[in-house]
Amino acid sequence: MTFRAKPVVKRDHRPAWEGKDRRNLFLNVGFGILVAIAVLILAVAAGAAWYGDHLAPVGSVDGQNITKDDFRDRLALESWRLDQTEGRIRTAVVAGHLTETQARAQNQVIAQQRQRLASITLERLIDAGLQAKLATQEGISVTPADIDARLIVEATTPESRRAWVIEIKPVTNLGAIAPTDLQKTQAKAKADAALKEIVGGRSWEDVARTVSTDTSSAAQAGDLGWILASDGQVDEPYLTAIFAAQVNTPTAIVEGADGIYRIGRVTDIAVSTVDADYEAKLKNDGQDLAKYRVMVQTDVVHQKLQDKIVADVTKPGPQRQVSEIYIKEHSGPLGLDAIKVRHILYSPNGDPANASKLPAGDPSWAVAKAAATATYQKLQAQPDLFDSIARTESNEGSARGATGTGGKLPYFDKTSSIDAAFKAAILAPGVGPGSLLAPIKSAFGWHVIQVMYKPTDLDQLKALKAKADAGADFAALARDNSEAATAGQGGDLGWVANGQLDERLTAGIFGATIGQTSEILVLKGDGVYLFKIFAEETRTPVGRQLAQLRSTAFSTWYDLKKVAATITRDPSITGGG
Repeated sequence: MTFRAKPVVKRDHRPAWEGKDRRNLFLNVGFGILVAIAVLILAVAAGAAWYGDHLAPVGSVDGQNITKDDFRDRLALESWRLDQTEGRIRTAVVAGHLTETQARAQNQVIAQQRQRLASITLERLIDAGLQAKLATQEGISVTPADIDARLIVEATTPESRRAWVIEIKPVTNLGAIAPTDLQKTQAKAKADAALKEIVGGRSWEDVARTVSTDTSSAAQAGDLGWILASDGQVDEPYLTAIFAAQVNTPTAIVEGADGIYRIGRVTDIAVSTVDADYEAKLKNDGQDLAKYRVMVQTDVVHQKLQDKIVADVTKPGPQRQVSEIYIKEHSGPLGLDAIKVRHILYSPNGDPANASKLPAGDPSWAVAKAAATATYQKLQAQPDLFDSIARTESNEGSARGATGTGGKLPYFDKTSSIDAAFKAAILAPGVGPGSLLAPIKSAFGWHVIQVMYKPTDLDQLKALKAKADAGADFAALARDNSEAATAGQGGDLGWVANGQLDERLTAGIFGATIGQTSEILVLKGDGVYLFKIFAEETRTPVGRQLAQLRSTAFSTWYDLKKVAATITRDPSITGGG
């Protein structure tokens, strides 16, 4: 029998508990890694959420982002500003410096701003970024003292005055574009006589009610209520005189920028006051003063930039005396039957809005028809009176007055949603440019209609240029064809300086020969222009022109800079999506 030794197996003599701990260690390490990964994921998610809530851009200017925090901070401050304005309106009402009607109108404007405050705020942040860049290029800087001074302006309620006016408007012959020199002299003499009566002891109220040619203010003895020196709705020469006047002392006669002679009076003055608690209110309402100063800094930059641009364009320089014909660009396609007309409307009781509610047999319909018929007959004999009659007699509100439309309407074709009778009349066979239509009854009243022309506007302006170049009266052409607010004055723009108009228009004006018309200028998205150049002089802007340059020169310059910038906007804020 043979014995074999069993092979020796080397055994691990580690205790059982050691292997178990090792397994636990691996499990714990793995679990720890998983936890770390989870924490990292949560941290990344939290960071992304925080970024999305705070640093995500809502807009940009030339690559510089505007964050959500920037937007939220500015939105809160803009809202606070509106709160302060509302508070001042309430105070003014209590003090008797605003009527309830005036306060309601101002509060409606504020309510409209609140509805759009998000988009307004974003646009202001965009402007702030771009203007800061432009200010650096223009060598403009802002100091803490500048911001302090601006804060005082914000805390100040400016001086206001209870103003009164007597207006004497020169008579203008029917069909004429402007009063004659004799008519101006007569109006001035009437104003002189009125002032003499007031100084002689006749009551202001009596003179205002019996002499003033402005019926709306005359009915209130010329009371305009409380006005500010910055009131853009008041004639500038008159405004200057009012804020230089003594209480209860009539001003000298002031010839306005609009050619109207005025006498002014002030019966009360509310001096400017500074709210010493303005910054305290800001803090008490939970607003950050430092952030408010940053916002105010952007206002200072804007003002300094505007002042520089205005100063540049209001220096003495070449100016041209110009009149214009402007036709607004039509939006959308036009049918082959499209036509442009002007009309004079005579409504029952002078009320087009309620004409359709009246029965056909109501006597006021007959009165309106008789008036329309009389005008039609008058125009058959003197067609050049159309514009004047439309501006003085038409019951279409937008047609009336020196800056009204004169009854001009946009293109209409068979697809237009207008009164059926009116449409049928202007699109009837045989009706063409120059046709004067017998009175037509619509749901709004009786219309006297004159057909102007068929498309295109450019072709129409070419025809008008040919007439002007052949010697036709440019003022009459502008009156009867232009859609600008200057049409009632024969297209008179007065003296035009560099920076006053869109630079493309300015180039056309200064590129034309004096005494001739310019080339026709087509501005996409705007319309077509034709200018007549009467003279050129080196002038310093004054009066109405200076006021216009102060109000438009900066925007004319800045709009082009803004178009050239690369700007993005969050559509969820602007309403684009």
